[in-house]
Amino acid sequence: MKNVLLVKLLVCAFSFGGVLYAYLEQHNDLTKLRIRLPEVAKELHFLEEENVRLRLEIDRFENPKHLMELAKRPEYRHLKHPIVDDILVVAPGKLLETREEIEKSHKTPGVWPGVVIGAR
Repeated sequence: MKNVLLVKLLVCAFSFGGVLYAYLEQHNDLTKLRIRLPEVAKELHFLEEENVRLRLEIDRFENPKHLMELAKRPEYRHLKHPIVDDILVVAPGKLLETREEIEKSHKTPGVWPGVVIGAR
């Protein structure tokens, strides 16, 4: 009888010790994450600021004034603005050559199709 009681007490003590160890290990992991949280928050703030800076830089680069200044540079002098008659428009199953053909192919005059392939 004493041996059975002693075994039960040992099983309970080891079980309690295991549960206590698991709880402390989980608490230690949580503490490590809390210590690392300010560093991650600072990195997130830095990345958000970098995204804003890059978005502003993209907006500045795509500004029409800036694009016109780029067009005036010597390395881009060979580029030219296409003339409306030089633009080829692809309709389903047919290549439209002139502006008149394009306007005839649409029910509403003056409305252009959404897909423009390029210039001749």
